[in-house]
Amino acid sequence: MKKSLLTICLTAFVSVVFSQSIANLTPIPEELKKGANTVVREEVISIDIRSVHKAYYKVHEIVTILNEQGKNRLLFMEYADKFHSLEDATIHFFDASGKLIKKYIKSDLMSVYAGDGLVTDTKFYYLTIPASTFPVTVQYDYELKFSGSLNYPDYDIQQANQSVQNSRFSLTVPADLDIRFKEKYIKLAPVIVTENNKKSYSWVTNNMAALLYEEGSVSAESRYPKIIFSPNKFEMDGFPGDMSSWERFGEWYGSLSKLSIDLKEERKQFFKTLVKDAATDKEKAAIIYNYLQQNFRYVSIQLGIGGFKPFEASFTDKNKYGDCKALSNYMQACLDAVGIKSYQALINARYNKEPVDPSFPHNAFNHVILCIPMPKDSVWLECTSNTNAFGVLGSFTENRNALLITENGGKLVSTPKSIAANNKFITSCIVKLEEDGSGSASINMLTTGEYKEHFISKEKKDDQKKYLVNELGFIQPDDFELAGKINGNETLSWNLLFEKIPSFSTGNKMFLHPRIYKIWKNALPASTNRKLDFYFQHPFIKEDSTVYLLPAGFTIEALPETKKFDFEFGNFSTVYSYDIIKNEVLIVTQLTLTNYHITSVGFAEAKAFFDKVLAEYNGKIVIKKAE
Repeated sequence: MKKSLLTICLTAFVSVVFSQSIANLTPIPEELKKGANTVVREEVISIDIRSVHKAYYKVHEIVTILNEQGKNRLLFMEYADKFHSLEDATIHFFDASGKLIKKYIKSDLMSVYAGDGLVTDTKFYYLTIPASTFPVTVQYDYELKFSGSLNYPDYDIQQANQSVQNSRFSLTVPADLDIRFKEKYIKLAPVIVTENNKKSYSWVTNNMAALLYEEGSVSAESRYPKIIFSPNKFEMDGFPGDMSSWERFGEWYGSLSKLSIDLKEERKQFFKTLVKDAATDKEKAAIIYNYLQQNFRYVSIQLGIGGFKPFEASFTDKNKYGDCKALSNYMQACLDAVGIKSYQALINARYNKEPVDPSFPHNAFNHVILCIPMPKDSVWLECTSNTNAFGVLGSFTENRNALLITENGGKLVSTPKSIAANNKFITSCIVKLEEDGSGSASINMLTTGEYKEHFISKEKKDDQKKYLVNELGFIQPDDFELAGKINGNETLSWNLLFEKIPSFSTGNKMFLHPRIYKIWKNALPASTNRKLDFYFQHPFIKEDSTVYLLPAGFTIEALPETKKFDFEFGNFSTVYSYDIIKNEVLIVTQLTLTNYHITSVGFAEAKAFFDKVLAEYNGKIVIKKAE
């Protein structure tokens, strides 16, 4: 078969670059060093799609690491499983002058099996190159083989604080298969050549200045220039599919699990009995969800097509474990047994993930949840969690587009938007202050939603102390105990002891903070020239009532003024009062954030608001001993 001129040129170009000495690279222009931690000097990447069964991915990349902040590029990592194999890898490491320091080959790579589950065939190959001084340069040459065509690597043109000197990406595909592509955060048209029943695409970029990282923007991998690819037709492990629409992709995924809802009759009867006293379908679903949370555990299981196909419900029922697919499938089977319709839903999970693009059918999903359609509103269930409240997803999967797997194929729908009322942190603190400044505190702490999730894993006392001091901003106690948990961890009771409570003392006076913890403890990043939107972890409601029981003989000299201020998506208030009869100070504080997403235009206002909240903690309650 005659090769196209483009293919011949690319092959020649790759051969030249592979053989050249690092010393022959042109110098890095000064404008590409500005704001850069790394510079891509030369990059040639190609994908050769030969059929729905087979493709090859080749990478040649020379990267200069300018400083310590760019050393993450000295880590090589690729994974392999039934559908991906690392065919070859060579790594050259050069010092600042271009002298070769070390050469590594595939056999030098470390390897480890992935996941915390019972079984996996995913294996990571990795190598960390040691460097004590900078700049240094590393050259990566490696090849991957794909046995299946559901996903192809993106062309990640640029990352944060990285400039690009020369980069070329090509993709060749049989014309009757073709692919679809979408530009993200860049306008870059490919050169397209069709010849001999093959279609070739190529993109070239040069001299791209570094894009600075902005703290708090939506997940970093989503916010920098790239080209993403999606097949029209694909096949995984002998299961052919169609990605040309969400509906057809949903049909493929549904075909993998259509025989897996197979509970035995006696188990169906068990669930009917379990919910017999429930008045509504929603009550029945809540009972079954509670049963799932109390009796099943999540494990990661990735093996072959098992990355997509769930275990049968009967298997999960017997073994009492499963991954996200298996547990969602099992919950669906249990609901089906009592006559409740539900749908599995594919979703891209993790905090601050960008929702999938409705206009571009593409497998960007990594998780499965469950949706129960209801007359007024759908109920969404996170079936891998033993702690999520019924019908509450949390920041892991809220604010996304999920693909419902229905009897009519896939249907893209929005998951619920985060609301402040789901994430409450409410404290009631009684602080007994002694004459020498020591004291004790008894605290009741209501935590729901994300705040409840944060504490769940803190079983060791050292971890609990770090949670109190580092995460919540409490004055460091000299001793403490978690006195009790009420309502399934939602309410925590603490007893804390302090050798010193006042921020400082002088003469017969003590100066106290408004609370023994910071209701907000982290300053937002600088707002000057903000380009990207800012995302909080989640909206929230924080409330605190603190009572200072003053020592005998002490009285109030000064109280801070009441403070109230707000911005578009939040409000803050703190009110002080002194009970002369009980000789105690009461401080009532509330902080609310109603929207987790702050536009770049509105960020300066949000920062000013939270700067005021931080400053409020520096106000002092002044008490003095009577003469």
